Amino acid sequence: MARSSEFRDSCARKVLDAADIVRDALLKSAIHSTIAHRIMRERDFYIWEFLRTCMKTNLLSLVGSFLFASFALSSVACPGQTGAQDNPPTQANASAESNIEVENWTKPQPGWLYVLDPKPEAGGPGGRIGLVDPETGKVMGSIRTGDGADFALSPDGSRLYVASVIGGDSGDSEMAVVDTVKGVVLKSGNVGGRAVAEGLLPPFSTMAVSGDGLALRILIDTPASPDKDSFLLAAFDTSAGEFLPGTVHLRNCGPGRFISYQAADHFDVFCPRTNRIRLIQADADSREIRNIDVVLPWERKDGVGEVIAIPGSQDIAIVRGDGGVVTMNVKTHDFGKTAADPGLPNRIPPAAWPTSPEGSRVYLGHRNDYDHHNDSRFYLDYGRSPNIRPTNATADEFRVFDTSTWRKIGTIRTKMPFWSAVIGNDGKMLYAMAPQKHSILVIDTAKMRQVRVLKIGGMPALALVAP
Repeated sequence: MARSSEFRDSCARKVLDAADIVRDALLKSAIHSTIAHRIMRERDFYIWEFLRTCMKTNLLSLVGSFLFASFALSSVACPGQTGAQDNPPTQANASAESNIEVENWTKPQPGWLYVLDPKPEAGGPGGRIGLVDPETGKVMGSIRTGDGADFALSPDGSRLYVASVIGGDSGDSEMAVVDTVKGVVLKSGNVGGRAVAEGLLPPFSTMAVSGDGLALRILIDTPASPDKDSFLLAAFDTSAGEFLPGTVHLRNCGPGRFISYQAADHFDVFCPRTNRIRLIQADADSREIRNIDVVLPWERKDGVGEVIAIPGSQDIAIVRGDGGVVTMNVKTHDFGKTAADPGLPNRIPPAAWPTSPEGSRVYLGHRNDYDHHNDSRFYLDYGRSPNIRPTNATADEFRVFDTSTWRKIGTIRTKMPFWSAVIGNDGKMLYAMAPQKHSILVIDTAKMRQVRVLKIGGMPALALVAP
């Protein structure tokens, strides 16, 4: 008990010290941005000390408060990054300290693609988000990012949230809020501990905006020890432009994926390392009200390719890595068998595979003769670095399933391997990212065949569709 008390007292002192640093920085940053950036580095040191000291005393809920302070500090410390809606789009909110910059921009039209490219120039630093018109194949806008980039789009398409690694030894990330109509950065700031994909190509985004548009959640990796991670979800209030004080604990989740996220207070997450589904409810400050985990009834090494919320149902469909599909009732936690059986050695690589707009069809990327031993490093040991999807784990065809019966209704073979895919707003076209071929494949869903190739260069990995 005495040792626990010492931990709490020490932790409290660290919290107060860090709070003083943030307070002083907020006051001084209005005077001169150079002073602010120096104080931000001091702040990072104190926050890291806070995390190290407090990790074992169940005070991780305070992380959200520091994320808020970090984001608010950067917004105040760099006046050039706020209130810049009148700036020329090509130099919107440019900052010598920022890795995220709108280089050029055109107002996006419905159906245009935001394409995440982690390596637009071979051997060069940083990434890029391109705005692509899929009808013409032309790149209509560009946002420069740092390494390890990720993105999320608001449901109405008016805001694009972009995050990338700052660089240096801190491992922190910067996040920017982009006005997609004007092509300007409205606000930016630091996000400590953002989980970043280990490989060059991210298999899916670890950022998501709720269906009601009120909250952006970001996966945070806070190491519990040198050989064990602990994951959190931080919440960004999209209306106030601030991080909420609460955080949601995912424990040894690994690089989790959002399943269903229709409202800011309720969402489901798949955790690959623990082989569990987490059913979460949070209050207005993002503090946990409910956090239930349901263990999947198969071995972790079988993996999960995708998890899909079934429209008008309390069931979610879990597509196993071996191609089998199982349903789970989110109320009773009961599992049910479907007509889709496993098909080893075939494989469904983990990704956000697209469903048709009305939810009646799903297009699952599929690879024949996949060597599932590639995944053993990830699934067998918590302490090792996650490698959820090797860069060569591409798909070579789509298998199309009816989500009401889970019977296969077609196969779409492509002329080159692809990594991920999205579907157009009207469901008529699929767009598959082919990073090794520097291209986007255009697929007609009615004809079930590839009809065009957009050669945009770089390594397109993920895409979002403008509503």
